[in-house]
Amino acid sequence: MGGDAKVERERRWQGHLAAWRTSGVSQAEYCRRHGLTQNDFSWWKREIARRTVAVAPMFVPVSIAAPSKPYAFEVSLLSGRVLRFDRHVDLTALGAVVRELEAAGLKTGAVSC
Repeated sequence: MGGDAKVERERRWQGHLAAWRTSGVSQAEYCRRHGLTQNDFSWWKREIARRTVAVAPMFVPVSIAAPSKPYAFEVSLLSGRVLRFDRHVDLTALGAVVRELEAAGLKTGAVSC
């Protein structure tokens, strides 16, 4: 199978996974409706998740702002939540929190100081 065909096949499965997530139906029902095998669906679901994690960036952009804020820096999550920290934050503990968020499937948006 050529490279273009492999890329197209993965894109097709990414489309199926996105459609399934918004469909509100079970995985089995989605497969029945679209003539897919549950084994293939499950394999691609795991494979695409694995590939997504494997290429996740290790760093996020950081911008420096004027120190007029009552906090040292903030982390903006893609969900819209903002985590603010003072200068006394334990960076080791903060690193553990970020790793736990990422492991839970949450991605940070931006960090600003």
